[in-house]
Amino acid sequence: MKPILKWQYDQIIKELLLLQEHQTDPTCPCQTDGEMCVRKHLMTLEAYAQETIPMEENEEFKDKLQMLAGEAKEYRKQEEAALRDEDVPVSLVEWTRNWRKAFEEHSLEPQEEDMALTNKNDAQQ
Repeated sequence: MKPILKWQYDQIIKELLLLQEHQTDPTCPCQTDGEMCVRKHLMTLEAYAQETIPMEENEEFKDKLQMLAGEAKEYRKQEEAALRDEDVPVSLVEWTRNWRKAFEEHSLEPQEEDMALTNKNDAQQ
């Protein structure tokens, strides 16, 4: 995996973890103090997923990134309606967990620089 792609997936996973934490921690003052944490993390997930699609060569993961971006956008719209008191906030705990699990193993693939170093060490032996 190219280092930039690894970095992108790390960012996506981090955002999923933060979103999950904001939704499960009752002490988080997300909607006070003007932070709008859930909306912020959904918007960031949408952006990272869209940005990662052209970098990804694996068609299965391109499709997953496209789905993540679309779902994040839809949930963001729901969250924005809830912030305007036009809807109720939706729980995203399972959604974030499922997406994190979908990307975690893929994000652990060796980076190209690690593979080059392993190949160099193998050749020297």
